Amino acid sequence: MTIPEQKKQRIMSLLDTPSEERLEEVADFVEFLCAKHAARQNQYTPVTLGGLWADVMIDDTDIAAIRKELWGVLEDRTP
Repeated sequence: MTIPEQKKQRIMSLLDTPSEERLEEVADFVEFLCAKHAARQNQYTPVTLGGLWADVMIDDTDIAAIRKELWGVLEDRTP
């Protein structure tokens, strides 16, 4: 018997002892664990852009100009 099978067997044997009320709590907890695991699987996965910016060349002058423009906009909004 493999380790996962042993763990399943242990869990099954433990489920023979609790009351019906406790079994409902166990079922709720297992559902919670399943939902938690599903939420982790649905986390954001980065997407490759397939060379979307391949033809764009940005140098330090472009970055400096953009920074100057953004700071100007922010300074205009400052009360």
